[in-house]
Amino acid sequence: MLRFIVNPAARSWHGRECMEKIEQALAEAGIPYEATETKAPRETGRLAEQLSGPDTEMLGVIGGDGTLNELISGNTEVYSPIFYVPYGSGNDFARGIGLKVNGDSAPALAVDHSSLSPKPVDIGSAHAKGQPARRFIVSGGIGFDAAVCWDLEKGRIKKALNRLHLGKLSYLFYGLKNLLTCPLTDGELVINDGEKVIPVRRLAFMSAQNLPYEGGGFHFAPKAVSHDGLIDLCVVMPRNHFMFIVYMVCSLFGGAHIRRRGVTYLQCRSAKLTLSRPLYYHTDGETGEAVDEIEFRTDSATIRVMQ
Repeated sequence: MLRFIVNPAARSWHGRECMEKIEQALAEAGIPYEATETKAPRETGRLAEQLSGPDTEMLGVIGGDGTLNELISGNTEVYSPIFYVPYGSGNDFARGIGLKVNGDSAPALAVDHSSLSPKPVDIGSAHAKGQPARRFIVSGGIGFDAAVCWDLEKGRIKKALNRLHLGKLSYLFYGLKNLLTCPLTDGELVINDGEKVIPVRRLAFMSAQNLPYEGGGFHFAPKAVSHDGLIDLCVVMPRNHFMFIVYMVCSLFGGAHIRRRGVTYLQCRSAKLTLSRPLYYHTDGETGEAVDEIEFRTDSATIRVMQ
């Protein structure tokens, strides 16, 4: 049996339209299926655990990177291979693994998925001081990127632009705002439980990547592999905000920022960051309150995604 979880709010409330096209293709081919829409935030994980099992050949998930984050959050264990249809604003997961499935190809591939195979994808975890651990599948971060996510979540501009189907412009607006105003903070970074200690000076942000891209296409981790059991760490420490803008522009061109003097790039199993002042953090764009200590680790769990 093919089962689908549909986030109807995906891509400015067009997730249902995507499922309707898949339903039409499956019905014409005489293939049985079930489709369930999410009705509240954080519901994807509960549905995945409920619908995943021995009689589920594939578990379809229609939504954005945030929907995938809900899928792997908490203690959810997903046993069925995931047929993921990227239908979000950024779609960094699909970009990062080179996913063959998209809104256009999904109906045909749902009917005949012989060209796809289930491949493992790692999961990371973030543990901010005084807060429960949270999982991520694309990236976690603290500083600039999380501040952008915070503004997108709390600000009114994204909601207004979404109504005009111009939601991506909100990323540009809040990105520029935080590029010019984000604090540059000192601290200390401990790698692999003390294997290496790195002093941090003028930190703009630190991104812990499971996949190469974040924020709708920023190539923060060009060496990241989705199933190598490692976190790719991008630590950006510019001399000033002008250089920070230079680094961000470089990140759009094949990850050229990692060759700049103010950027530290490394692969690790764990990274614990302590800061002189609290900064916002995020996991797959889902924000948390500002903290002055956070640890990113590889998680023992994985999921299998049809690729």
